[in-house]
Amino acid sequence: MRVYKIQNVKDMMAKILMQDCFDDFLVSEIKILGKANLFLTGSPAEGFFPAKELDESGYIPYATVRSLCFDMIKGEKQPESFTFMFLLSREKVEALLDECDSTLQPSDVESLSFLVRFKGGELTVTTGSALKIFTMDKSLNIAWEKWVENYLTTLQIGFDEI
Repeated sequence: MRVYKIQNVKDMMAKILMQDCFDDFLVSEIKILGKANLFLTGSPAEGFFPAKELDESGYIPYATVRSLCFDMIKGEKQPESFTFMFLLSREKVEALLDECDSTLQPSDVESLSFLVRFKGGELTVTTGSALKIFTMDKSLNIAWEKWVENYLTTLQIGFDEI
């Protein structure tokens, strides 16, 4: 697990709320405390989405709720706090496992996630991984942390590790 403090909050939030940079990530949950309190889980309502539109993990893509999140956060007054829990799709988890030469199998991985949290005027990103098994193999964790760092860098989002 690594924690990164985002240097330019406004730029990062524009990328999350107004651009498609995070649309392909899956949503585990979103909490926004502001003009109203909003709590979203990434589990779709039964029968609402055709099965082919969902990742096998059963979570919805962020693209489906981005405009709602934008509407809840926009305005002259910033929210008290918010959190976005993003997950990597199964397909991308499998690709990352192939790249890092891990001994893990895709079925061993529950999720690869990162939490975007805003509170007290600061924005942080925290990486996380959940495995279904116990292992001493940390290659996937290391690869995931590097992947997140590279993704933020590709988006030209400045950060400091804390």
